Amino acid sequence: MVSVIVFSKGRPMQLHAYLESLLLYSEVQQEMITVLYCEMDGICYDKVMKEYPNVHWIRERRFEEDLKAVVSQSAPYIMFGCDDVVFTRSFSIKRACDYLDAHENVFGFSMRLGENITPHPAQNLSDEPGIFEWKWEGCTENRYNYPWELDCTVYRKADVVRLTEEEEQPIKNPNYYEAMINPDNISRRITRKHLASYREYGCAVVITVNRVQDTHPNGYDDSMRTDIYTLDRLYNEQNNTLDIEKISGLKTNQIHVESEFFILRKPVKGYSKGRMWKKRARALWQKAMRLPIRLHRHLDRQRYRKGAYCRKLDVLNPKETVQILEQRAVSLIRYGEGEISLIRGEGIPFQSYDEKLAGRLKELLRAQEEGLCIGIPYYFLHPVKNLTPYAMQRALAVAVQRSVLLRGCNRNMQYLDACVMNAYQTYAKYDFKSHYNQMQALLSGRDVTVVCGEEILDRLQYKALDVCKSAVYVYGPAMNAYSEYDALLDKVLKTDKNRLVLVAMGPTAKALVYDLYKAGYQAWDMGHYFKDYDAYMRRKPRTAAEIAQFYKPD
Repeated sequence: MVSVIVFSKGRPMQLHAYLESLLLYSEVQQEMITVLYCEMDGICYDKVMKEYPNVHWIRERRFEEDLKAVVSQSAPYIMFGCDDVVFTRSFSIKRACDYLDAHENVFGFSMRLGENITPHPAQNLSDEPGIFEWKWEGCTENRYNYPWELDCTVYRKADVVRLTEEEEQPIKNPNYYEAMINPDNISRRITRKHLASYREYGCAVVITVNRVQDTHPNGYDDSMRTDIYTLDRLYNEQNNTLDIEKISGLKTNQIHVESEFFILRKPVKGYSKGRMWKKRARALWQKAMRLPIRLHRHLDRQRYRKGAYCRKLDVLNPKETVQILEQRAVSLIRYGEGEISLIRGEGIPFQSYDEKLAGRLKELLRAQEEGLCIGIPYYFLHPVKNLTPYAMQRALAVAVQRSVLLRGCNRNMQYLDACVMNAYQTYAKYDFKSHYNQMQALLSGRDVTVVCGEEILDRLQYKALDVCKSAVYVYGPAMNAYSEYDALLDKVLKTDKNRLVLVAMGPTAKALVYDLYKAGYQAWDMGHYFKDYDAYMRRKPRTAAEIAQFYKPD
């Protein structure tokens, strides 16, 4: 009647705890469970696979294809699971399925929610003893107003298949799968408006002590040594496991819990309450030390609103920027928050920190050369009123990024607006028709070389490159492209110099455009233009949540 589909990447010890607790506290049998696991260098799943030999083990190759295959072969009900979940009390998965079968308006039956998770909705819509039901649409209580999650909720297979097949964006990992439902499409895509759970207690917790995906920077507690390689050694070499019984004895009113729930069966130095209290004391001290930073950000917002930064740097607005591209055969490098983060020594979802790349980005920000233009966001320095909600939020939150630009840019240079390549995501009210007609005219009839990640343009409905005379593609890594920079540059240098080179490779595009410019090519850093053009043509919604999703890695 039900299939359990579990996602795991690099966490065999935590997966063991998931499986052990699920089999201990429910009637689920190993044969009902499928684990879709992603191998990582130095992490071994052999032991947990031997411990649970009747589980269906599927090694991930292409996540979306593997996921759809597993879902298609599942039972009429599906409970998803992630390897950082631990079940903490007895529950009947059959009763959950029966409740869904009897209540058509209930979308899912959650094992992680219950009246101990506070605050909770005041009204119980169920007349069955021990069951809690509520309307998630319009619910103001956090955690009770989001019906699609992958921790431990039972869904109808028919609903899962429909949502999965309707998704237009690539589903690259479980984070993408969960994020396909967001606050701006949730009411439209999920037609059953109620959820249910057991009444008194949630039956599971999510122990957030490490992170394995690079694309979604979810927070976690690092007060203990809980990186995946340390835990792999504890599990595979020292035969240590999580103590399910002790974890179950802890009480909480939260779904996501931290290292106090990470209890090992064999005591190990460094995994103690004393260490956690020291960390919390340090966190309080650090919070106090951040007060001057918060004050600085407040004053920065006030100065931005008053236009105090407008004359600090010479930045053309988007219309003036397009005119430059129309009138002059220039190469274009564009800077945004990602490039500034790398300059500051931080990694981003598209690109891990690389000292050499960061140095080049810092240097190119001041590059004043004939035929080369540098773009930075016009709205970072000018208080534009017609921004989208996302851009307005960013404009008031980029005090540090503004400081980097003011220190790092060349005050004798004229900069272009980097946001001409993502105007639809940036400006709420604008002459988009004229803008995209002009941008497409710049490409019309041109022979172009497109440098991008493989398949990232395939799902776009409207192809900006259709107006080109011809297009040749050079593919590189969609993530951490700078790790293969020399090989990528060598590929492009083998193409005809008469072709306009369009680069969509995140921060790596900056160095690539410059080196191509120096080699005699005309090259443009396109950023998200192809996606932005498609979004404009489709008139996609531009709420803050939709745009945040737009900027996540493809």
